[in-house]
Amino acid sequence: MRATTAEHALRRVLAWLRWAGWELTPELQQAVLQALADSIAAQQGDLFGACLQALQQRGLLQRQGTSDTVCPPLVPPLQRGSIGYGEY
Repeated sequence: MRATTAEHALRRVLAWLRWAGWELTPELQQAVLQALADSIAAQQGDLFGACLQALQQRGLLQRQGTSDTVCPPLVPPLQRGSIGYGEY
């Protein structure tokens, strides 16, 4: 039997919270269920995004990153070399 969109969204939200390092307390789980119910009642298309946005608006999720976070470069710096075919 296929899961409903609400079940799928609930699994995604709880998994995202776990992967983001949040402790799934009973209060947070209750807030997730309430946010999901509100999103369903408002007929939101993206239940996952609407649920996370509702949790953030209620002050239950705070951004954990800092503004001075530096991401590593995507590629190493380019270094030219020669394999000995001639003058470079």
